[in-house]
Amino acid sequence: ELLLKGARSEDLRQAEEGLKQARVNLDLAKSEYQRVQNLYENDNVSKKQRDDAEARYQVALAQYNSAQAVYKKIQNLARPEEIRTAEARLKQAEVAVDLGRKAISDCYLMAPISGVVTNKLVERGELVAPGYPLVMISRLDKVYLMIYITEVELGKVRLGQDAMVKMDAEPKKSFKGKVVYISPIAEFTPKNIQTKEERVKLVFGVKIEVDNSERVLKPGLPADASLRVQSLTSR
Repeated sequence: ELLLKGARSEDLRQAEEGLKQARVNLDLAKSEYQRVQNLYENDNVSKKQRDDAEARYQVALAQYNSAQAVYKKIQNLARPEEIRTAEARLKQAEVAVDLGRKAISDCYLMAPISGVVTNKLVERGELVAPGYPLVMISRLDKVYLMIYITEVELGKVRLGQDAMVKMDAEPKKSFKGKVVYISPIAEFTPKNIQTKEERVKLVFGVKIEVDNSERVLKPGLPADASLRVQSLTSR
């Protein structure tokens, strides 16, 4: 490899000198050919002298083109150590690109689902611990309403049963829903739904999935659900 390093600089220098000499010979041959051509046109030299001058010019032109091709070939020749250096630089650049992409990706919050930010849990500039939630994302194409029914009504409700939901904000509209969950365990009536007298009663939670493709229903709004058995109110 040391010989290759020394030979390359020497070969390049020789090729450059050869190109310069070929250029000088070409200029001289061209000038001589033009001079003889002018003399020939004035009948001062023979046709053979003109042809000889032209031949010398063509030979000089071919030698120049050849010297130029050799110089470019040696100039663009890549040696093993240059290839390794280029490969090392390429790997460093790839690592830098990967680090840059990671730094950019770390600046974005990637949500595992498509939805709408319904609550921001931290403010700009606030320090948070790893794993701490920053925002709350809700899928609003489908929303859920939780109602509570008594033991008597429990036997009349089935999974997949149709329901109609209405809300105070849109009293003239009805939204289609269906029962997707029925609690198997009784619980006391939630305080935020029933009157104080009814809190002592045991009820069963029923979850209704409501189509909200028009994004009219908002989380937290009170709504009424009507099943085939009766109308139940929840908040």
